Amino acid sequence: MTPYPIFLKLEGHRVLIVGGGVIAEQKIEAVLRSATDVTVVSPQVTPRIRLWEQQGRVKHVAREFQTGMTQGYFLVISCTDSEEINRVVYKEARELGALANAVDDPGYCDFYAPAVVSRGEFQIAISTNGNSPALSQYVRKKLEKEFGPEYESWTEWLGRMRVAIRSALPRSERRKELLHLLALCKPEKFSNQISE
Repeated sequence: MTPYPIFLKLEGHRVLIVGGGVIAEQKIEAVLRSATDVTVVSPQVTPRIRLWEQQGRVKHVAREFQTGMTQGYFLVISCTDSEEINRVVYKEARELGALANAVDDPGYCDFYAPAVVSRGEFQIAISTNGNSPALSQYVRKKLEKEFGPEYESWTEWLGRMRVAIRSALPRSERRKELLHLLALCKPEKFSNQISE
């Protein structure tokens, strides 16, 4: 079956990353965009993960994964060098009610981490259902060129306009059409208003 695409709100939820290498670093960087309670379990971690720990952005438990460590977590991602450990982590997390992902092991994943074009609150997620991460990355690079950094402030401005229009106009097709017309404009046309 095809996965159901969603964006998870991680603020206020506990996230566990098992592993401390480069792949773990990438997963941590992604969850830190929306999570504030992230724990990393690994005997060693990369210098960047160590920096995040020093900054108070992650907690580091400097030891091997042990049974019971997934207790109380909402989201668990296992990215060690051992497929066996990743699967043990996945199974335990699932039994305890967490969403879980054993990296690069599609049969042991509740979700796949998509390739993402991120421009602040404007995000585009690309997935091939685990069939070809390379294709997802190729499409992401193309979309990053089409939707440049200006879309971050453009999205914020559209949010402010949406609030203003919704308070000024009653719910109607006219209001809906106006909101859709604004969204279809190019950000460059409104650069003066966006910066104000």
